[in-house]
Amino acid sequence: MADQAYDHSRDGEGIKSGKDARRLVWGFWKLPDGADARPRRRPANLVYGREEPVPTPTLLALAIQHAMLALTYLIYPLIAASVAGFSDVELETLLSVSALCMGIATIVQCARSRFGSGLLIVHIPSPGAIPLAQQAFLLGGAGMVAMSTLILGVSQLFAARLIRPLQILLPPEVCGVAVTMLGVSLADAGLRRAFATPDAQLVIHHGALATALLTLGVAVGMTVFAPRAAKLFALLTGAVVGWAFAYLFGVVHVDMAGELAKVSLVALPSLSLPSWRFDISLIPVVGLVLAMCLLDVFSTTVTLERMDDADWRRPNMRATQRAVTASGIGNILAGLATGFPIATSSSAVGLAFATGATSRIIGVVAGAMVFAAAFFPKVIMALSLIPSPVIGGIVLFTASFMIATGMNLILTHRLNDRRIFMVGLSVILGLAACIFPLISQVPGWAHPVFSTPLTVSATAAILLNLIFRIGVAQEGRREITVEENAFLATRAFMEKMGDQWGARRDIIGTTVLATAQAIEMLRNGDVCTGPMELHARFDETSIDIHILYHGDVVVLPAARPMPEALLGEKSEVLGFSAFLLTQLADKARFSHRQDRACVSLHFHH
Repeated sequence: MADQAYDHSRDGEGIKSGKDARRLVWGFWKLPDGADARPRRRPANLVYGREEPVPTPTLLALAIQHAMLALTYLIYPLIAASVAGFSDVELETLLSVSALCMGIATIVQCARSRFGSGLLIVHIPSPGAIPLAQQAFLLGGAGMVAMSTLILGVSQLFAARLIRPLQILLPPEVCGVAVTMLGVSLADAGLRRAFATPDAQLVIHHGALATALLTLGVAVGMTVFAPRAAKLFALLTGAVVGWAFAYLFGVVHVDMAGELAKVSLVALPSLSLPSWRFDISLIPVVGLVLAMCLLDVFSTTVTLERMDDADWRRPNMRATQRAVTASGIGNILAGLATGFPIATSSSAVGLAFATGATSRIIGVVAGAMVFAAAFFPKVIMALSLIPSPVIGGIVLFTASFMIATGMNLILTHRLNDRRIFMVGLSVILGLAACIFPLISQVPGWAHPVFSTPLTVSATAAILLNLIFRIGVAQEGRREITVEENAFLATRAFMEKMGDQWGARRDIIGTTVLATAQAIEMLRNGDVCTGPMELHARFDETSIDIHILYHGDVVVLPAARPMPEALLGEKSEVLGFSAFLLTQLADKARFSHRQDRACVSLHFHH
C-alpha cells in the first residue's frame, strides 16, 4: 500500500509568470503569491498592524517620529570621521549621502517585495561599524571606508542565502539575549547623555538630568495614562517638551542660529564614485561586523513578528532573508556613494512597541522623509543639535521596551539547566563590558565584538548555545504498554524530553494531545492490540513523533468525512479519527517504517 500523507502547512508559495515586459519586471520585484501567507491573530494592544492603513495625519506624525529618531543617529558617522580631520563640506557630504542610503534602504525594507521584509524596519548608521570605519579612515581615508562598506553589503547578499541554516544557531532565547542587551546598551548610552557626563567619570549635571527626566516622564506618562490615540505621539511630545525646557532654562549653550547659518537650506548631495582602496588587515573586522549585522537583523525581525502576531510560534526565515538582503542593498549603495555603513534600528522597534503601530506604510513614509532630508542640510544640522539630555530621555524610553521584549522572548522556551546558564552567563559578560573597559584590552580586530554589551552578550550566547548542545539527546524513545494510560504515559515522556530540549511549552502540549489521540485511535480501532514504540525527535525547528506498532497501516479517507461517520462501521470511525489527527499536527503520515506500521506526526517549532 502506498504511503498516505496529509500536509496542511501554511507556508505555500506560488509564483505567477508575466507575459509582457511590464509583468516581467513587476513579477521580478513583487513578493510571490502565497509567501508569508500564514494567518496572524492581531494582538489586543496593537493599534495599527503590519498591513493595516493609517489615517494620513496619524501616519505623518508617526513617520516624523521614526525619521527624527533615525536622523539623530547620524552622530555615529561624525564620531567615526572625527579621526579623519574632515572639513565641514566633507562632513556635510558624508551625512547627506548616509541619509540618502538610509532612506532608500528603509523604503526597500518596508516594501513587501522580493528584496524587503515588509516589516516596519528603519535603517540607521551602524554603531557596530564605528571601529571598522575609524580604522579604515586612518588607513586609507574615505575611499577605504567606501570599499569596506561595499564588501560588507555584498557579503550580506550572500549571507542572506544562509539565514535558514542559521536558525539552529539562533534560537529565540539567543535572540532574546541580544534584544535584552541591546536595551542595556541603549540604556548605558542614554544614562550618560542624561547625566551629561564623560565616559571616564561620573559628574551629574542637574539641569541635564532634569531635562532627560522631563523628556522621559512626558513620553512614559502619555504612553501609560493618555488615551489610545494620544499614545501614538508620546515620543514626539516628550522630545518637544524636553527641547523647549533645555533652551528656556539654559541647559545647553549652543548657538543654534549660528550653526544653522553655516549650511545651506537646500543642496544636492555630492555623489561621486570614491577612490576605492582596501587593506587586507580589515578583513577580520568586516567579518565581525557582518556577523553582528546578521544577528541584529534576525533579532529585529523576530521582535517585530512577535509584536504583530498574538500566536507567534517561530521566526519567518523568508522575511529574515529578505531583511538581510535589503540591508545589503543599502550598504552597497553606501559603498558606491562614499556613505557610512547602515544597520537596522532597534530604537525604531521600541518606538513601534510603545505606539502600538507596526504598519509598514509608516516605515515607507519615514524612509521617504529621511531620503528627502538629505537635500536639506539645515534639517540634518538641526537634528544633530538636539540637546544631548533630550536624546538621553528618548533612548531610555526605547531601551525599556527593548529590555522587556527581550526577556519575554527568552521565556518563550522552557529554560532547562543548559539554557539558564547560557542566558545568565551571556548577560553577565555583557554587563562586564559596561563596567570594565574591555575594549582597551583586546587587539584592534576584535574591537567590534567588545564595543558594546550587545556584541559581547550576543557572541557569548551563540558560543555557549553551541557548547551546551553537546550531549543533548535529540531523540528519545519509549514503549507504551497495553496497560498504560495513553495520555499520562505520553505526557510524562514528552514533558521529560521537552525539558531536555528546551522546547516551547505550547508545542509540547500539542504533541501530547495529538500523540495520545493517535494511540487511542489505534487501540479503539483494533488496529494494534499489543505494545507500541514511541519515538520523538527535535531539531530546534520541528518535533517529529513516530508511533511504531505491529498491525495494518491506517487508511486516510480520500475526502473529508462527514460527522455521521462516527455512527457507522468501525472502519469509518477509524477514518474519521485519522482525519481529526491530521488537524492537530502540521503534517500526518500513515506508512511503514522499520518493518512495522507507523503513524508519523510533524510539528513546527
